[in-house]
Amino acid sequence: MSKKQKTLVKRYNRVDMVLHWTVAIGFILALLTGYAVFFEGSSKLLVTEAGYVIRLIHRIGGVIFIIAPILYFIFSKKRFGFLKAFKWNKSDFGWLLAAPKHYFVGGGDMPPQEKYNTGQKMFYLFAVVFGFLLAVSGLILWFNLFSPTVGLIMLFLHDLSAVMLTLFFFVHVYLVAFHPNERTSFNAMTTGYMDREYAKDHHELWYNDVTEHEEKEPEEKVTHKIS
Repeated sequence: MSKKQKTLVKRYNRVDMVLHWTVAIGFILALLTGYAVFFEGSSKLLVTEAGYVIRLIHRIGGVIFIIAPILYFIFSKKRFGFLKAFKWNKSDFGWLLAAPKHYFVGGGDMPPQEKYNTGQKMFYLFAVVFGFLLAVSGLILWFNLFSPTVGLIMLFLHDLSAVMLTLFFFVHVYLVAFHPNERTSFNAMTTGYMDREYAKDHHELWYNDVTEHEEKEPEEKVTHKIS
């Protein structure tokens, strides 16, 4: 085992990282321009050059936000991985009870977690549900489909979904980029590797599976050479 393998464990492949950052870029573009439209009003932005650019960037961001997951679903072997967000067990409810002390006070035992802990499952769950509503309502509003009444309903769903995703987005950014105990997880989505100690403490069940596989792999190579 190399020095890198002793201190780090592989968590994400290149496709996972590209999808994550592509969706993030699309969402941020749509987020910033979407709130500009919301607060200024679409009628004002229709008659100025800056308004045209803002609306164009909003649509570009929306297209990126929609297309990236679709391409991932078509070409990735892990296309149904998002379903893990809908599978909860006793350890998830234990995590919810222990999380306030762990994140806001410090310390506290957290139940052993899989590759994605309960907080991440919640984020993915909201991302899937409200991301879908955001995309569908946005397309309907863009192409002015159905009646004015349906349009008003879609506008409400679009704004509600945007607000919910914004709230979870900022919580997500705070935890991975600023929280003193969680910032190391940011490296996993930029390099593909996670610190072993962090993985063992925060994703013990997944880490045990990974290390078990690592132990079996050399044995399989030796057996292959002998045969």
